[in-house]
Amino acid sequence: MDILITDFLSKIDFGEMQGFKNLQVIPLFTEEEEGLKYLTLKEALEKRLLVVKEVSAEASVPELKVINNADASVLLLDGEELAGAKQNRVLNSSILVKKKSELIIPVSCTEQGR
Repeated sequence: MDILITDFLSKIDFGEMQGFKNLQVIPLFTEEEEGLKYLTLKEALEKRLLVVKEVSAEASVPELKVINNADASVLLLDGEELAGAKQNRVLNSSILVKKKSELIIPVSCTEQGR
């Protein structure tokens, strides 16, 4: 695996750093056709390939369970909102959910007074 990562990283070109206030971004470019194959949260939900549900019947506020039924990983980005469980939640971190897997993810409640 280390060889694969090292080989991939050796083919990356760095673009010009861009910034705004406290954020600096360096774009990465590659000539490689192959890349990491994944679905976004929106794509996976629209295709009904990702299930988001409570961890238990009692509903653990800081956690949700995601079930990825897709043949690809699903990228969940920090700050994305997950609606429809017992209460709306927002992701606390960016997570790549492996294909055909289940995972407990950290979230925060977005509803006022909860």
